[in-house]
Amino acid sequence: MRPTRLAILILMLVFIAGIVYMLTNRSSEPVRATGPVRIDVASAISVEPWVSAAAREFSGKEYELDGVRRKVTVDVYPLDGVTALNKWAKGEFQTPPTAWLAESRDWVNQANAVAADHYKQDIFLAGGEYRDQSVALSPEVWTVFKSRAVVLEKKFGKALDWEVVHSAATSRGWAELGGDAAWGRFKLIIPHPKRDPAGLAAMVGAAGAYYSKPAVSADELKDARFLFWLKESLDTVVDFQPYGAENMVLYGPSAGDAGQVLENYLLLNAEAIEKRWGDGLIVVYPDPIAWYDFPFAIYMGKEKESSAAEKDAAVLFKRFLLSNDQQVATLRFGLRPASPDVSTDHPSSLIKRYAAFGFKDRVPASSKMRQASRTGLVALGTWFVDNYEK
Repeated sequence: MRPTRLAILILMLVFIAGIVYMLTNRSSEPVRATGPVRIDVASAISVEPWVSAAAREFSGKEYELDGVRRKVTVDVYPLDGVTALNKWAKGEFQTPPTAWLAESRDWVNQANAVAADHYKQDIFLAGGEYRDQSVALSPEVWTVFKSRAVVLEKKFGKALDWEVVHSAATSRGWAELGGDAAWGRFKLIIPHPKRDPAGLAAMVGAAGAYYSKPAVSADELKDARFLFWLKESLDTVVDFQPYGAENMVLYGPSAGDAGQVLENYLLLNAEAIEKRWGDGLIVVYPDPIAWYDFPFAIYMGKEKESSAAEKDAAVLFKRFLLSNDQQVATLRFGLRPASPDVSTDHPSSLIKRYAAFGFKDRVPASSKMRQASRTGLVALGTWFVDNYEK
């Protein structure tokens, strides 16, 4: 073969090999998705209005995800912690939410514990960029109609607490306590423990008061003497409904004279209650006190259930909720900012607006009531159903 032809043949072979290499290499490169990304956030009911408002502001814009700008939409739906925890435990989410904004980090930790058998891994992380982070705060508080508060403080010489509630509940009525006989018997309000985690938190708080400590064991929650004592107070509840503050709006003192509810529910309803019933509310911060820290927890299950782009979009939305503007916005929804850089002493703060009711920018120093174990909560829930739903 002539040298010229040989050179041409070699060049052709090199050219063909190059094309084959390029085609083979190109086919192995992953194709970057460029379409819109949609994420779902299951939110604790008490923060859902704020989170939904933030989602509307965040959605419809383009954000950089893995080097590509993509439009992100956030869908928020309300889900109470009791229901969510049961779903995680039983693997009942057909499509798990991209993120869960729970009432407290204790619920996230319990979800990891109960889901271990089903998912064979932690479904939420405590470290790294995907870790759960608190995005708002709200404590559980006592509230009592002012007319009743005056009588109780005169009778017992101190502000409302579980000891005062129990004494009032076991009395023969308001006449014996020094109040108006027309008020009938003392009536307590707490949220429904099987529909609102605040109801379970109130029962755990009662145990903390009974045992005089901020942490109680499952055995202590199941103790017959404590449950008898607790039942004497709960027997005065007229109607167990979620979000007890709403019953106070609708029915006034006929629904309950005093109760323990989440501060943000009360902030959103305090003015309406006073205007409707002509009797103001007094707010008392318990000791120990139960805090809701509303962690934003990103689901870390199987890749087919939640894509990397969805997880990254959830991180961006979490950061958006923690931005200064959104932390200030918590105050308009009766919440407290999680960011230490945002003060509750702000013109838009409902805490500041309704300070006359007893709401405080700085919660009085007290012990933090710890959440009970899963076993203890299940035992309390079962006891409640046996005594009040059968």
